[in-house]
Amino acid sequence: MADLNDPARLAELHHVLLRADADPLLDACVARAAELAGAPIALVSLVIRHIQLFRAHRGLPPELCVSCATSRSNSFCQLVVRHEAPLVVNDALHDARVPKELVEQYGIRAYAGVPLRVRGHVVGSLCVLDGVPRDFGPHVEGLAQLAAEVVARIEALEGGAPPPRRAAEERLARLERTARTLETALGAIASVLAGAQSAAAALAEAPPAALILDDLHAAVGCYRDMVAIVEELAEDAVALARSSPAGAAAEIALATRSLARDMVEAAPLVRLAEGVLQGTLDQAAAARAALVVRDAFAAHETASAAVRRIIAGVERARAEAS
Repeated sequence: MADLNDPARLAELHHVLLRADADPLLDACVARAAELAGAPIALVSLVIRHIQLFRAHRGLPPELCVSCATSRSNSFCQLVVRHEAPLVVNDALHDARVPKELVEQYGIRAYAGVPLRVRGHVVGSLCVLDGVPRDFGPHVEGLAQLAAEVVARIEALEGGAPPPRRAAEERLARLERTARTLETALGAIASVLAGAQSAAAALAEAPPAALILDDLHAAVGCYRDMVAIVEELAEDAVALARSSPAGAAAEIALATRSLARDMVEAAPLVRLAEGVLQGTLDQAAAARAALVVRDAFAAHETASAAVRRIIAGVERARAEAS
């Protein structure tokens, strides 16, 4: 049985997670999966630490099209990854293996998912879903063939130009400045996240509490700025690790990868907030979607911890160099 938090498994997701744009080849694969199985919903789902991220999707409800994620803890795809094997659910309402939240909130009854294996690690699932009980079993072999195309595309998305060369001390200085900026920014949006989390948690008992839109707008802008900063941080961390692959430099690179994944995992909540600000989602719909992606709130805490590890790593790297 696979460890969902295995660092080697999560490392295989790094580059593909940083690509947020729609991919026509992955979109074509989910369309073919839906047609193959006669299913209204098909997904390429990547299972991370807190969420399952829909890297490509077809047929989702509008608010899940916005968030492109649910919490890992209530996903069916986590079982595909954990057991590294196909999963077929004929009627989720009466299947003790699967979490019931998506059944209750979105009426999911039937499911079939096959593993997406990248260099020996199952990173997610190609899956089909329906709102009525049915047997997707006869389509598993065809889904597995499509999954091979999905994996090939995921591996192709990993390319990228090497970062420019800079002196190690300059990189360390930039890393520290950037990490401290992120530490401040994460602290600034904590109160807005807490309010959103409370609204989602209270959804089952009462209408969602209204959020202050000015604060929400500021938090979204802050997140978008942080994404750009993390990309810059990642370039310096990778280059530093290449020049000094042992010791603190390697730890900084690992913490930066962890931080980048946390930013990806927080993105569904940001997309929901943007939907509220733009008027494409009302707060009730956004809170409903936030309820099934609530584990993403934990990304803020782990991102803050990663930033602290980066700052400590910079201090250690300086001591090693002196």
